[in-house]
Amino acid sequence: MPQKKRYFLVTVLCLTFLAANAQEESIYNSESVSLTNVWKRIADVSPKLRAVEAAELSPNGMYIVSGSKFGYAVMLWDVLDGSLLWKNYHESEVECVTFSPDNKRIATGGEDYLVKIWDVETGKLLKDLDNKSGLDGITWSHDGKIIAAGTESGLVNLWDANTFELIKSVKVGSTVNSIQFTKDDAHFIAGGNYQNKEKNSNKVIYTGFAKLVNVASGEVVKDYGDHKASVKSVRISDNGKWVATASFDRSARMFDFESGKLLNQFQEEEKIEAVEFTRDSQFLVTGGHSMTVNFYRTEDYKLATAYPSPRTEYLHFSQDGRLLVTAHEDSGLLELHLFMSDTQNKDGFYHRIASEQLNNKDLKKDKNE
Repeated sequence: MPQKKRYFLVTVLCLTFLAANAQEESIYNSESVSLTNVWKRIADVSPKLRAVEAAELSPNGMYIVSGSKFGYAVMLWDVLDGSLLWKNYHESEVECVTFSPDNKRIATGGEDYLVKIWDVETGKLLKDLDNKSGLDGITWSHDGKIIAAGTESGLVNLWDANTFELIKSVKVGSTVNSIQFTKDDAHFIAGGNYQNKEKNSNKVIYTGFAKLVNVASGEVVKDYGDHKASVKSVRISDNGKWVATASFDRSARMFDFESGKLLNQFQEEEKIEAVEFTRDSQFLVTGGHSMTVNFYRTEDYKLATAYPSPRTEYLHFSQDGRLLVTAHEDSGLLELHLFMSDTQNKDGFYHRIASEQLNNKDLKKDKNE
């Protein structure tokens, strides 16, 4: 084998080894969370009420897309400085937003019964996908092949993300508020509500659901618990072990993914709108009508940190786990937060990680001596 080729292969193997070890070893405090606000922006401009219904970080961590309730706007933001890159509109409330895995397109859903596909770079509208009711939840499959949108008629509509042909519609309830694919894209989890009228009063009673659905067959293969009110958000932890739900019954629930067993119920004083796991799966995070974003340890289910916040409508983490974007009701605010590592608080930890990551000449010299 030529010398240069051998050196290249050894270098690649070494870098791969270091990257793998860096990913396995968390640089964050496992007991509590330290966040700092990077920037705040007004992401709903309307004459009276304002609210940001949804926001998501792009897979490459460079952009944020937000959808406004009263201003009907889809906005693309630069993560680095919070500058507005472009703004476009639905004809009514924007309920849900998501990026394609390749960072090139955005799908949004609104109360105008449309899923709109946008070009990230230009903001150009690429396609309108018609629905028979308003949209409440939307997501893109990990392989980029399917767009899934949940409707207020209880359907999950699955489209081919390249041809925009409707693949199938799956009926799962009365309204679908939230959807997420499993990592292998073989299943998706949907959360929402059933709406039934009382016989005597004709009053509508809302109960919630979270269901795991087989993509190929459209069959429900698992139900996660009973919820006394609408489920607003469902999420699968990155380690694949757990499912979390956020409900208007003022609780978040954590289930075992495989068995469906309820592991813990986190009761709060106000309605919960959003739930997420941190990327390292150390914390379950909730946001809603209380004035905090709450971090619960998944190890012992204890509240680790209550981070002050306006009423929170949506939570989303960057893929590297370092950034958190929050969308807010009542205020129309969009906020970006940064996780602070605790490497300085561990004896020798910072310098060991730094020496693995840095390419300084003096460090190379020390390693060779």
